[in-house]
Amino acid sequence: MKTYLFYDIETSGLNPVFDQILTFASIRTDENFNEVERNSFIIKLRPDIVPSPQAFLVHRLTFDDLSAGISEYEAVKQIHTMVNQPGTVSLGYNTLKFDDEFLRFSFYRNLFDPYTHQYKNGCSRMDIFPFTILFYIFKPQVIVWPQNNEKISLKLEAISAKNSLVTSGRAHEAMADVEATLNLARIFAKEKEIFTYIIDFFNKQKDEQRINKFKKSIKIKGFSYKLGIILSHRLGFDANYMALAINIGKSIKYSNQNLWLRLDKESLLRFADKPEDLSCLIERKRFGDLPVILPAIDRFVKKLNRENLQIAENNIKEILNNTQDFFEITKFYKEFEYPYIPDLDPDAELYQTGFFSITEKQDISSFHRGDSESRIQLIDQMKTKRIKTLAQRIINRNHSLFDKESLESMKSSEFAQLLHRLRVSDSDKVVKGYKEDRKFNCADALKELCSVNELDLDSEQKKIIDWLKDYIQKY
Repeated sequence: MKTYLFYDIETSGLNPVFDQILTFASIRTDENFNEVERNSFIIKLRPDIVPSPQAFLVHRLTFDDLSAGISEYEAVKQIHTMVNQPGTVSLGYNTLKFDDEFLRFSFYRNLFDPYTHQYKNGCSRMDIFPFTILFYIFKPQVIVWPQNNEKISLKLEAISAKNSLVTSGRAHEAMADVEATLNLARIFAKEKEIFTYIIDFFNKQKDEQRINKFKKSIKIKGFSYKLGIILSHRLGFDANYMALAINIGKSIKYSNQNLWLRLDKESLLRFADKPEDLSCLIERKRFGDLPVILPAIDRFVKKLNRENLQIAENNIKEILNNTQDFFEITKFYKEFEYPYIPDLDPDAELYQTGFFSITEKQDISSFHRGDSESRIQLIDQMKTKRIKTLAQRIINRNHSLFDKESLESMKSSEFAQLLHRLRVSDSDKVVKGYKEDRKFNCADALKELCSVNELDLDSEQKKIIDWLKDYIQKY
């Protein structure tokens, strides 16, 4: 039986690879959105996390809150079980672009399968955020829309306040946000026709079938290229969150990526000599995932911003007159391969190193089955470096799972070096991510503390900043 798992997280920062989940809240419902159960818990701050002051000013978690939490390993194990319960559709508000990636990397570094909640045993994912955008565009009367500077706000807390979606709790408190999202979904679900139509965007087979049936296309030197309408909050209020796009084909390297080139930038063919500068206009579509792509039929096209539509039509004319430049751009992106990052931190290797191998899965299974003592002993027997390093980090991060004697015997020089690299500002010692980003360190936190001191903080926020400053200085 299908159930919906509405969930929300609060985190130590914005980087899904290196930051950690600090609170998790969820409400499971049946297919009619009747509540079945709810869960929430707080997670201890890991020793290798330098917290972001900006994040803590938003969710307002305190030292006492985190001290009473459970270990990350225990929490992630519970979350993995919840989202992998057969028939579970996990969803929230903007979860596919934020929360879900946090889950994926949390699962990975704690040696749980990062992807099974997306497809196995009838499990899948959705996101109420694109529902909200589509209702705003095509059926705005269903809720009252908040405004900010004469523009519609799509922020959950603003929509929740304007429509009384939650009667207790505050914005950015995980359970309050879960309740708001669930109540918003209940409102949308009353409009059965459009609600069902949107649900199918998150069904891989149905989404693919829809796109394959797109009729609007342009012919370029004997080849037919489909046109569609990209829908995304990133496009902004002025664009009505929509942009005309052309399907330029499948990625050669990544077979699950269908490539769409947005046409809302003036004279885009001028970038033919440097096609990498058009990366912000390339949408890598995986069927059943974001972005939502609508057919370019009249009733949808008329919702496009007039100026952007004119830009798109001009770009199509340029493409038809300069086919070679267009083919250079499409060739670049179809052949594009993400660069290999040397010295990538083990926590960030999920995409670069790929799925767990059979040998790795055997070591992982033994690790999860063991008690604290056998887990420590098992590490020396592990056959692969990746799993050995991640397992060592699990033990060093989750002190409550192991006695002091065991931890002393397991003191990892690798983990000690990781902590040292977070304390120093040497650019050669930064912890690298897969996007050529880096793990938030003490120097970053102290710089951020200086900026937040200029803000108008309330008494609760000032206390939070005081303990963060003390924590970071003593790190």
